[in-house]
Amino acid sequence: MKVASKRKMQIIVDVLMTAVLLLQMSYRIAGELFHEISGIAFLVLFLLHHILSFSYTKALFKGRKSADRVLKSIVDCLLFIIYICMMISAVPLSKYIFTFLGIGTFSGISRSVHMLGAYWGFALIGIHIGFHLDIMLKKPLRDKKKKPFVIAALCAVFSAGLILFIKEGIIKYMLFINQFVYFDESCGLALFLLKYILIGGMFAVAGYLLIHILQRRKTTHEHHH
Repeated sequence: MKVASKRKMQIIVDVLMTAVLLLQMSYRIAGELFHEISGIAFLVLFLLHHILSFSYTKALFKGRKSADRVLKSIVDCLLFIIYICMMISAVPLSKYIFTFLGIGTFSGISRSVHMLGAYWGFALIGIHIGFHLDIMLKKPLRDKKKKPFVIAALCAVFSAGLILFIKEGIIKYMLFINQFVYFDESCGLALFLLKYILIGGMFAVAGYLLIHILQRRKTTHEHHH
């Protein structure tokens, strides 16, 4: 596969993965059968993502380990572990597709693993997306006219996401303080997705800032030597 067409394929897969993940988070509103079907779609996209990104993943574990590369490796490894656990724990929770296996007796443990994995996975995938924002924002941030608008947009997304993160009590799900997720079904799917796009955006901005700081420190350190 040519580099350009492979890159396009990677972008399509990543966009579809993000869209499916957002719909996965809204399982109560979108419905449980849809949640199971989209979960299988996510598994296919997840495997495709790793096949297409194999050379990138391999490169992470080679060469000198700078702080930014270590962070990327940790986040990628955690995401891989989390989503494997999510997929295994999803089977006993199935009410439609996998009921024929008859392993619903493990559903208590599976529900806990699935819930923790969902929120930590969502946060880490946001941070992972943020790592790639550095490439996208490099050019606009060099443009003196565009720079203030880019910074204002990043601040707005982070602030809105943080407010919603606190308001929705997501930290309580991540720390397992609340073991059952509350869904305001009256808000509808569109508003729910908008909320989670902004929360995901907050994690992406945090990831971008973190990797940007580490890369700046690495550049400064290299200049001094």
